[in-house]
Amino acid sequence: MNIIMANKFYYLKGGAERYLFELRDLLIRHGHVVVPFAMKDGRNESTYWSDRFVSPVQTDRVRLSWQGLRTAGRMLYSFEARRKFSGLLDEVKPEIVHIHNIYHQISPSILPEAKNHGIPVVLTAHDYKLIAPNYSLFHNGAICEHTKSNQYWSAVRARCVKGSFLASALAAAEMTLHRRLGLWHDNIDRIIAPSSFLATLLEEKGIAKTKIVHIPHFIDATLWHPHYDGDYALFVGRLSSEKGVETLVRAAALIKNIPVHIVGIGPEDIRLHRIAEELGADNIQFKGYLSGEALRHEYRHARFVVVPSVCYEVFGLSVLEAYASGKPVVASRLGGLSEVVREGETGFLVSVSDPEDLAERMEVLWNSPDKVQSMGQQARHLAETDYAPEVHYRRIMAVYNDLLARK
Repeated sequence: MNIIMANKFYYLKGGAERYLFELRDLLIRHGHVVVPFAMKDGRNESTYWSDRFVSPVQTDRVRLSWQGLRTAGRMLYSFEARRKFSGLLDEVKPEIVHIHNIYHQISPSILPEAKNHGIPVVLTAHDYKLIAPNYSLFHNGAICEHTKSNQYWSAVRARCVKGSFLASALAAAEMTLHRRLGLWHDNIDRIIAPSSFLATLLEEKGIAKTKIVHIPHFIDATLWHPHYDGDYALFVGRLSSEKGVETLVRAAALIKNIPVHIVGIGPEDIRLHRIAEELGADNIQFKGYLSGEALRHEYRHARFVVVPSVCYEVFGLSVLEAYASGKPVVASRLGGLSEVVREGETGFLVSVSDPEDLAERMEVLWNSPDKVQSMGQQARHLAETDYAPEVHYRRIMAVYNDLLARK
């Protein structure tokens, strides 16, 4: 089967790209041809198809300038992307188009071309872009609930996007235009939701239930060597406000007998160091950015993993990494985390932004080696079964084949 996968980035930028590459490799191992479509970038993985990619635009800081107007135009509609994508469809002749994150840098202007060519379109939802201008649903340190179904302009009054009136207005205009043109809803045949939480939220916001299918993410547990004991509690992720690392720092200050390793970098880095110093939390080690074997080493020698997010995590890939390493997880009772972490079986769920509750559960695990081992073994079993690559492959192919049969 020939499959085109479209995503705005073709380098490992975040969780969406990680899933993109892992799914690509899984499909290739099963004999499929996977062709990428993305934005040109010097950090992209090398590919024969890079000449077909769209020209780059800068979206981090949208200003009233030529570059800002160019970015705004790309967000609203890209004739370049549509033209290049149409040419790629003619060249590759795919059976399936699988979309990931294409907003802003590519735009959904490419989707009608797939429909015109009679090719089914599948979208994996990695965030909340289909239902809100603020695609993380997190703003000013809290869950963003300003946007109601199809009322995108409410995000402007609250400055939901980057705390900016201009950025919020542009995002609201973008979603309003795309909805009126039917670019997303009329041209997508299936939406894959990695969590039941996301599937339910999409349906509540007006997306037809018949279009949504729940398929969890996966992990290749053979690449991770489990160890059912450890010397510290571990956090892995971006040091940004929505990840709730401040809650972990404050919890660590209450249980100074438990060493805590924090792996990651981000905009909260300096502030978190300062809070830890003010609280006298000498049991915290900030390890910086780690990847590959160094990251797997951190997981392997941890006693358990902490995921204290204060936002609606779509899924929580770090939970799967913990499971593959044989580690129980202490996570916030929020979003997709509530279903990936099984209370009392593979870890504990705690109240959001509650250092005392988090510290209490961390202390329970730290002082219960038998519980750590049994939970870790159950976690590893789930990584090897429910979240195995072959299970995921069968679920993805069931979606593809169903759409091709209907075609």
